[in-house]
Amino acid sequence: MEKQPNQTTPGGFIWNLSVIHLGLAISCIVFGILAYRAIPNTHFSFREVDNMFLIVVPVFALVCIFIGHFIYKQSVKNIPPTAALKHQLVQFQTASIINYALIESAILFGIVSFCINKNLIFLLLSSTILLYFFLIRPTKQKIVRDLNLKGPNKDLFYRLDQQLDP
Repeated sequence: MEKQPNQTTPGGFIWNLSVIHLGLAISCIVFGILAYRAIPNTHFSFREVDNMFLIVVPVFALVCIFIGHFIYKQSVKNIPPTAALKHQLVQFQTASIINYALIESAILFGIVSFCINKNLIFLLLSSTILLYFFLIRPTKQKIVRDLNLKGPNKDLFYRLDQQLDP
């Protein structure tokens, strides 16, 4: 039996956050594919001037992206640089998951709007947001940069199998 990564190591932390990110992305992809296959008579049109969804969905998406980014940046900025690495990583994970959830809600709202209106514009918008979602995936370099890790914490973080203090 293969050993599962331990979250109390930097490698385990990155693995767990990556699995959360990928799981959210895959759920959106599967839901989008199922919706596309289940909805007959779809169309692609910008000309539905009476359709409020053509305004609400992009505005909602932008608001979710900006609020998610703002909460993420504020949360990460408020992590004390002198705190233990484990504490910094837990706070980083919380901020990341909130950001991911807000972006996922925009993607899902676009897919639901497609189900209601049968307009492929909404799937296109959701796909675009999904591409952005993949761009913000957790990486070692991003975590070091965003947490501004320096000195012993940075050295400890790069030792991926090193157990973090409780």
